[in-house]
Formats: sequence, C-alpha cells, structure tokens
Amino acid sequence: MSTMVVGVEKGMSPAVLTAAASLARGLDARLVCIHADYGRLITDKLSEGDLLASADPVSEELAWEIASVVTGVEFESYTVPGEPAKVLAAVAEQLDAQMIVIGTRRPGIRSKMAQLLDGSIAVALAHKQHRPVLVVPQQPAEENELPWD
Repeated sequence: MSTMVVGVEKGMSPAVLTAAASLARGLDARLVCIHADYGRLITDKLSEGDLLASADPVSEELAWEIASVVTGVEFESYTVPGEPAKVLAAVAEQLDAQMIVIGTRRPGIRSKMAQLLDGSIAVALAHKQHRPVLVVPQQPAEENELPWD
C-alpha cells in the first residue's frame, strides 16, 4: 500500500481532506496527516531518525475534524514540531510517500502577512523536493473573482 502525506491544521477547509481522501481511495493509499507545529520549533534542524516515533498526536479538535471528513481510507495523524515545508518534505521522504497534499492559505490579511513573512509552503515544497505536490484551494474563487477575467 502506498502512502500520501497531507498537511493539516485546525480550522482548515474540509475540501483539502476530501480531495486527499478521494485520491487516496482511488490509489489504494493510506493518508498520513501531519500538523507541523511551527510554534514548537527549537532549532532550524529537524530531528534525526524517525520523525513519527517522537511525534505527538494531533489535538482532539483537529483529530475530530480529520475523522469527520476522511472516510473509507486508512489514515494516521501526527503533530511534528518544525517549519511546515521542511516537516512535510522530511516525513514524505521518511515514508517514501507517493505525493504531498496541502491546502492554499486561507483568505485574509493575516494569511497575506504570514505568506509575506514565511513564504509559500507550496512553492517551497515544489522547488525543494522531488515528490509531486497537490495544492487544493481551501476556498475556491468565485468565477467573477478570477484574476484573468
């Protein structure tokens, strides 16, 4: 059975988990849901060895959000301290994942400020590792909001 890594966070759009679960069912893959806890980052270097062996479970609220959306597919969920792009890439490498699934940032000024300061997780992943990265919109734009119209 192959593995897909999906980045998760509390309050994320169910669209990301729905897309990941649907794809995992179609590929007969298990989902490994990773919450990268940037707030617990101590150094820039990730732990050596098995990241999931020392990982914490996700919060009860996040576990409920995941379980309420992901159905019909085997999944696990973990909290790993560190910067999201580095954590997701490292876990995907450790598990030899088929792909990484993430959501876009949520709309709003806080999200725009975070992207300005931290950069885009999707761009960092796409440029710094060899696995395919599926980016799922958390809130699809309305047709009249599309930038090319």
